[in-house]
Amino acid sequence: MANLLYITCNVAPYQRSRTLSLGQEFLDGYLRFNPDDEVQVLDLYRDTIQRFDLDVLNARERMERGEEWVLLSEDERRKMSRVCRLADQLGRCDKYVFVTHSLNLWFPAEFKIYIDAICASDRTYRLTPSGVQGMLSDRRRKSLHLHAGPSGAFAGEEDHSVPYLRSVLSFLGVSEQETVLLAGDDPEKGDQWEYQAARRTLFKLASRF
Repeated sequence: MANLLYITCNVAPYQRSRTLSLGQEFLDGYLRFNPDDEVQVLDLYRDTIQRFDLDVLNARERMERGEEWVLLSEDERRKMSRVCRLADQLGRCDKYVFVTHSLNLWFPAEFKIYIDAICASDRTYRLTPSGVQGMLSDRRRKSLHLHAGPSGAFAGEEDHSVPYLRSVLSFLGVSEQETVLLAGDDPEKGDQWEYQAARRTLFKLASRF
């Protein structure tokens, strides 16, 4: 039995998002092939993600210097507990599905807040004498990124979302990564052939992910 973490970051309802509707179809298909797997769902607009603020910065720096947990202030402990839960959740899972869309050639801010939380020293990476080392390479892990790139005014510009997430996951130790792309997230404006092609790809992935 594997543990899958399903992460969405989209304020739009399902009927107004091609990625959310396709992502749910993938998840339904995945569970048909893997009925015993455990799935944890994280909605970055619904679930409160701890922002990287001064308390978190101070707590991380002090903990990296070896200070004990009890010496942190009450606010620092409370906020770091929320950060640690997210990083530990990532570390417990074997598979990751990210369902996102482009906003001004990158992710919405909520997604970056999440990345800042899960990149945690001694939980998802460690500091070694030879440099920083990701900790998720201890066993086989894989990811799927379903992403709607820019459309309209930004259609001809480069979106930085996909390469950024690939770099972060590679750094942490996730070596097997799949990406499925769409041009735009709006069902009324998106290309139907592209949508169906992505749907077929996701169906095939569901059977072997």
